[in-house]
Parts: sequence; structure tokens; C-alpha cells
Amino acid sequence: MKENPFEIKTPEQNSAQDVVDLFVDVFPDFYQVLEKGHTFINGPRGSGKSMMFRYIQPDCQCLAKHCQISELDYFAVYVPIKLTNINIPDLARLETHAEIILNEHLLTTYVMSNVYKSVGCYLGNILNDYKEQIWQYYNTDFRDVLSYCGVNNIVELPNDTDKDGLTMMELMAKEVERINRSCRIYCNKIALSKDTSIPYDGPIVDFIDFMKPLLVSLKSLPFFPQDKPLYILIDDAGYLNVAQTKVLNTWVSYRTTKDICFKISTQLDYKTHLTNNEKRIDAPHDYSEINISTVYSSSKSKYNERLQEIVKKRLKRYLHLDIETKDFFPEDKEQELKIQEIYNQMLIDYADPEKKYAGGDAARRYARPEYITRLQQNHKAGSTYSYAGFDQLVAVSSGIIRHFLAPAQEMYSLAITELGANEDNITSIKPSIQDEVIKKYSNNYLVGEFEKLKKDIDNNNTRQIQLEKLYRMIDSLGQLFHLQLTSNSSERRVFSVAITDTPDDEMNEIIDMGEQLGYFHKSTIGNKTGTGRNRLIILSRILAPHFKLDATSFAGYKFMDSAKLRMAMIDTKRFLAQFKFTEDDSSSATQLLLFDGNNPI
Repeated sequence: MKENPFEIKTPEQNSAQDVVDLFVDVFPDFYQVLEKGHTFINGPRGSGKSMMFRYIQPDCQCLAKHCQISELDYFAVYVPIKLTNINIPDLARLETHAEIILNEHLLTTYVMSNVYKSVGCYLGNILNDYKEQIWQYYNTDFRDVLSYCGVNNIVELPNDTDKDGLTMMELMAKEVERINRSCRIYCNKIALSKDTSIPYDGPIVDFIDFMKPLLVSLKSLPFFPQDKPLYILIDDAGYLNVAQTKVLNTWVSYRTTKDICFKISTQLDYKTHLTNNEKRIDAPHDYSEINISTVYSSSKSKYNERLQEIVKKRLKRYLHLDIETKDFFPEDKEQELKIQEIYNQMLIDYADPEKKYAGGDAARRYARPEYITRLQQNHKAGSTYSYAGFDQLVAVSSGIIRHFLAPAQEMYSLAITELGANEDNITSIKPSIQDEVIKKYSNNYLVGEFEKLKKDIDNNNTRQIQLEKLYRMIDSLGQLFHLQLTSNSSERRVFSVAITDTPDDEMNEIIDMGEQLGYFHKSTIGNKTGTGRNRLIILSRILAPHFKLDATSFAGYKFMDSAKLRMAMIDTKRFLAQFKFTEDDSSSATQLLLFDGNNPI
């Protein structure tokens, strides 16, 4: 049986060759990742952050560039945070100064052990050709720095050691893990004792006296790219505790980018940008910043092109199909013909001799909403509208690659089930299958995911209340946008709310929660008077099938103050009663680019 071409694997599950074969170059969109400097890469789960990190690791880069590690432009070390045990809640019981010191020790040793393990993994037996240089590094730089930091009983290797280069690198990784483990044992004692004054008698290391000198010396060894930086890839940094986040920010504030650059990924859940001394790191002075959702949600063509490349590579690799994406994910032809009829009629109805593009503009904006409106009138629930077709699926995925691949994986599985043993005959996915799966995915993304979230926070009453208000806000806005779509307003496609005043802390927290969970994108837009900008909340288009919205082409937005929006969190019926949908509806602006990006900041 053939492998599902849309199966989602974590980057770590793919071989270097698989990653190189399947990776689509997104760095023209996110050039800061490859530039010398510290970079924050922000984006919801499934937006491609970890895949970028996997691709820039040495094994993939050597395959992609057909070169040796020493010829690369940088050496990248992957440091995953999500699956670690360095975020120990009981550290918060310590005095503030001790909390920072021990958290920096834990983070420093964790990063350095990953560095030594990565060098051993990527270079392997090549290190044996540099046995003498590694021995020199171990017996001088490594032992001296550890000794200076209070580490005792460090083994000195004799000149005639029988240890090869790889073994010595592994030995250094184990030594650093040992001093990390001794601190974690102490933290466990604190956790099990009412007495927080238990003295810590182990070594203490930090960035300045430990990590920086060791890394600078290490990268000068001849098997590294010479005079090139080390990239430390901190993945899922939102899982760090507050103290560790401040430590990492402090490292970012240091001017080390000639030698050491931190590339930090977050799921829009980074806890603070303050340093150990409560100073704030700022972009672009200290770092550059990327928001994947903002980049892809503000440009239809860029994101569409990237997904076309991704799908084509997967179809060719796994199914040996060299076809267009629109042929593999065909649209509902009957539906599109009916929409085209409406479009053609609107070209005539809205024609204006004095305005050359009036007919075409109106047809593009109103044809599909008008079709959905007629379905609503004829079939009550409007459930017969089909979201099939590559372009519609791309629009619904709302700038998040996983929102395309995950439904596509299920679509392919259903197509296999229909064909039985004839899977070799699959050259397209039927529109009915596409529509069925994407609607189910959209419904589950809201209803199913919220049920899971509620179970996860049952014991947190404040969080539970916020989650309920967020759900009500999403549902209220979704219903509002559907009513707008099926009205006779001058602008029917609405996916965004522009807040005309400053929301209070509670509303900001709920909006931020919605962004972190992938239900909102955030941006800003010029206010009506042209004197400033309003905060813009953009509903994720993955919810378009759930609320029966048109996910394609142009979209408008609603201006409202925070008092009106607050009602959306409290009472959906009263919130909707505040609006009238008429041809002169002035609360809707016109024509944002697809995914609502209007020069987002």
C-alpha cells in the first residue's frame, strides 16, 4: 500500500533526505531566519516553524548544498524545549535571585549538552580525524571553564589517551549532563521539603562564564565552518518558565551575534520580553521578529504558491504524479458554473460607463456571497455550499500549512477506501470527499478542540471563564459575519473587527488567548479619521465552513468599540441585535486583501 502523501510527521521523524526532498524554500518570506542575528519566529502550531528548524540543521544543509559541514554558512544546533524536564515549578519557591541563578544554570547546561551531542551526531566518525585538536580543547578550554565554575573531579585525559574524537565529544556531553542532573536533584529535594533554605553545594554555570567561552572555542575547531556563527535553535520557547524566559532574553540582549545567534520559535505564547534586570529587549535593536500568520495571511499569492509547491512535491514523491494541484483537488464544477452565471449577470447589472471596472469589481465581490445567500433561502441551513477545490482549501487553511495537510490526509484515506485495491488509479480527490472532510475538520476545530481545552483546565476557574468567553466571542463573530454575508449590505464578506478604542485587560487577554489557540489573527488598520490605527481581530478562515462563510477573495471589516465587542463575550443574541444589515451599512469597510492583511504592523 502506498504511503499517504499528506501524512503529517514531526520533522524529527523524517530523514535528512526526506526533509530536503519535501522542503519548499520559504526563506524568501522569512529571510531573517538565515541572517546573522537573533530572531523570534512566532506562529501557531502547524505553521512550519519546526520544519524550518529541521531544514537548517547541518545534515540537511550538507545534502541541500552538496558540501561538507566545514563549508556551511553556519552550524545550527536544535534545542527542543517542549519535551524537557528543566522547567521545574518548585523553583519558584526559591528567593528571586536564587531562582534566576538556578534557572540559568539549568538552561545553560541543557543547551550545552545538546551542542556536544549534536556535534557528535552530525560529524560522527569524522571527529576521529581531529582527535588531537579535540583532546586539546577538552584538556584546556573545557576543563578550565568547568573548573572556574566550581565543577570538581573533571577527568584529565593523558596525551596517549585511547579515546577517539567522537568518544571525547560524547564525554563532554555527559559531563555537562552530570552537572545539570545534580541541580535537578537539588530542585527535587526542595520540592519534597517544606524547608526552602536547603543549601545548594553544586557548581553554578551561566552564559558569560560558561556557554560563551566554550562555544567560541568549540567553533574554532577545524571541522566547523570557520569565522561563521553558531545558530542555537530554541524550539517551543513558550514552554520555558518565566525565570528561564528572562534568562534567554538576557542572552539575546548580549552582543554575541558574530559568534552565537539564537533563533527562537514560539506558539505566540512567549511569557515576557524582560531580562534578568527587568529591562526589555526590543526589535529591531536586539532581535528581528517574524509572525508567520501575519506574513501568510496578508498575501494570498505567496501562501498559495508555497502550498502548490508543497503539494506537488508530495504527489510526485509518494504517488509519482506530476500534475497541477487544482487537478488533484478539483472544484465542484456544477457549483462553479452557477456562480459564473451570477458573475456574468452582475457584470451587466453593475456596469457603469463612467467607471470602467465597476461591473467586474461588483461581480468579484458579490457573485459567491449571492450564491450562498440563494442556497440559504432555498435550503434554509445553506449546508449544500461546497468548499471543494484547491484554492478554497488553501483559503480555508488560513495561512497554517497543517490546516491544509491534515484534512488532505483524511481526504486521501477516504478516496483509498472508496477505490479499495485500486489505489494506483487515484489521480484526484472527489469534490464530495473534499467538502465532507473540510466541514468536519472545521467543526471539530472549534467544538471538539474547545471540549478538550475545557477538560485540560477544569481546576483553573479563571482560565475556564476566559475560555467560555472566548468561545462565545468566536461564535458571536462567526454568526455576525454569516448574517453580513447573506444580507444586502454593500460589503458582504467580513472576517475582521476593527476596535475603535482601547480594550481593557480582560478583553486583551481573551483576544491573545484566541490568537495563541489559532482562532484569531491580530493586526492593525488605519482608523476612519486617518489619524491613527485601530487594533484588528481577524477570525481564522479555518472556521469558514463551520459558520458557512465565503473564505475566498476580498473581505471587509466591522468597526466597533470594545463595549459593543464585549457583548459578544456575554450574550450572542444581544450582540447580534446591535447590528442592522442594509445597503448603506457604514460599519463595514471595503476590500481588504485575502486573509485580511491591510499593511499589518
